[in-house]
Amino acid sequence: MTAHIRSILLLGLCAFSFNVSFAQYDGDRGGAGTTRSRDPMATDRNASDYRQAAEGTIAGTGAQALGIVAGNYVLQPMDEISVEVFQEPDLAKMARISADGTISMPLIGNINIGGMSVDDAQDLIEDAYRGDYLIHPNVTILVTGYTQRLIYVHGHVGRPGPVAIPPERAITLSEVINSAGGLTRMARRGNIKIRRLKEGGKTDVIEVDFDDILESPEVSDIKMQDGDHVIVDERIF
Repeated sequence: MTAHIRSILLLGLCAFSFNVSFAQYDGDRGGAGTTRSRDPMATDRNASDYRQAAEGTIAGTGAQALGIVAGNYVLQPMDEISVEVFQEPDLAKMARISADGTISMPLIGNINIGGMSVDDAQDLIEDAYRGDYLIHPNVTILVTGYTQRLIYVHGHVGRPGPVAIPPERAITLSEVINSAGGLTRMARRGNIKIRRLKEGGKTDVIEVDFDDILESPEVSDIKMQDGDHVIVDERIF
């Protein structure tokens, strides 16, 4: 085969490959000549997609963005939230959850969502609108401002002071101590105290052997609560 013929064949093959690639690209982006079928369930799926997009998390960071939290986040009094009802802009609401856990929504009035997960609160509001006001309500709640919850660490740690509880999950004693810079060489590891205020104003004191938490598979880490005080005394020689 002469060099001239080989050149002609190569040019033809390149042109064919380019046309195939362009056709695939044009079809993917919905260009001219693309046929799209109409889905009768598109409206319902759009509502679902709307909620999923609003509640999505930042991939790869392990953290939640403000206003975008997991559906299991428990709403707290004084949290600031945005409530939207799909395709019902007149029912949108920006509100701060009151001390008693309630917000006031258009048409349905006061509704108690304090202490509920975001998912459960959305379901509750949907149930309140369903029937009398809307056929298929789709409610999305975004948390736009969190109530700060703190644990106070005292004594022999790297950075004594307050440690914030993440808004989207619980925090354990080992995480709190790690956030406070870890225990110092002088820390009394075998007797760390947690002071916890109970209902009625009484205080519980929980004594913890921190080495047991780290080393024993039979000892569970302790879930901390808002307002807990962790006290790390100096070890006894």
